[in-house]
Amino acid sequence: MKVKLTETQLKTVLNEIGGYDSQDLMGMHGGSLHGELRGRTTQLILLTQQMINALTDEELSKEQLMAGVHQLTGEIEGYNERVKELIKEIYIDDDFKSVMIAFLSTLNKVSKYFKILVNTDGGVYGGQPINAITGLAIDMRDDELKLEIAKKLSSLGDHIAKLGEMFNTILHRYSQRLDGQNN
Repeated sequence: MKVKLTETQLKTVLNEIGGYDSQDLMGMHGGSLHGELRGRTTQLILLTQQMINALTDEELSKEQLMAGVHQLTGEIEGYNERVKELIKEIYIDDDFKSVMIAFLSTLNKVSKYFKILVNTDGGVYGGQPINAITGLAIDMRDDELKLEIAKKLSSLGDHIAKLGEMFNTILHRYSQRLDGQNN
């Protein structure tokens, strides 16, 4: 069965998907959702850039580098948790949703590897709680550790580029949708 729609009917249908039956509602929800996704993603990319810059710092000790990996892993996990919730709110833009899901999948792999590489195990020693850093990194030379971190972080590059393009596309789409309703 084929259904033919006029352009006006198509615009109405697209605007009503996911409860977007008003321009104000679409603008508030879409702006809030994409604003938070963009903000969180930008923050995570900046942290990743800091880690990349740290890899070239000759004065950074192995322990400091391991602590940085542990901290970045925690940030990735927090990002993944919140963004999984936000992705459920993407109603119309399936391509955007797909790019976000692919990015989360790669981030999850990076996080899992970093947990194997650098792990903090809580324990008790002499009756006092301790935090000990363990993992594969303990037995690596500094240059080996830096190389492993760089390899994993480089796997994010294509995803980050696609996200940048997609955020611009989404901004353009929402502008058109909102402007299209005013015409």
